[in-house]
Amino acid sequence: MIPTHVDFLGAASYESVSCVTANFQAFVTDLSHEDLDVEENLQEMVELIFKRAVKKPDSAAVFAELCQHLSEVEFQSLSDWSVSVSFRSLLVKHCQAEFMKSLDKEGIVQKSESCLRPVQDVRVTDRLREEQQNTKPSGRFLNMLRFIGELFLSKVLAEKSMHCCIRRLLQKGDGPSLEGLCQLLQMIQQDLEVVTEKEVMDTYYNQLDHIAEKGKRAPRLSLLLKETVDARKMAYSTPH
Repeated sequence: MIPTHVDFLGAASYESVSCVTANFQAFVTDLSHEDLDVEENLQEMVELIFKRAVKKPDSAAVFAELCQHLSEVEFQSLSDWSVSVSFRSLLVKHCQAEFMKSLDKEGIVQKSESCLRPVQDVRVTDRLREEQQNTKPSGRFLNMLRFIGELFLSKVLAEKSMHCCIRRLLQKGDGPSLEGLCQLLQMIQQDLEVVTEKEVMDTYYNQLDHIAEKGKRAPRLSLLLKETVDARKMAYSTPH
């Protein structure tokens, strides 16, 4: 039996999710847009799909396809009739919020600056900086980036969102951010190249190449950076 919209929203176990992934087309057919004409229901749907997709990364592509089908759901806001509410707009906002929240949590937590704190030994400061540059990302962070990448590949998120993510990750530049960026680029590079000026992509990869060569990173991370850069070079050298 295929779960209805209410079943899917209310399910606490993964059985319903497994049913969705195994019977995707039937589930989409069964899903009625009429059940999604209230903003609270639509927001709840967005949050639950995102949560499940991050917890089950192997099904991220299926959940992204589900979002693609739901992206056409749109109606007028009950609180403001001049404003329309859509699944896509709510999903984009939720992705942005989760990305920024996760980005802030990754790496070594920095204490707020205070003029009253004791002077730290330079060696301690350098050690903390080195740890932050080379620490590994959490599984949830990588899973979230994987789902975001799948949403772009499914044409739910626009290239503008991908450039925002890439620039944020490069700007932070610590171990988790760079490892996550490598995973994201390896997923979306070919599709992103199609809609992006070559000079922009060159800038991203030149920065990764420079960090790998001069950034004094852990061998594992440096290798990953080089593999990501080399993968793009191989794609360009392969005749089409």
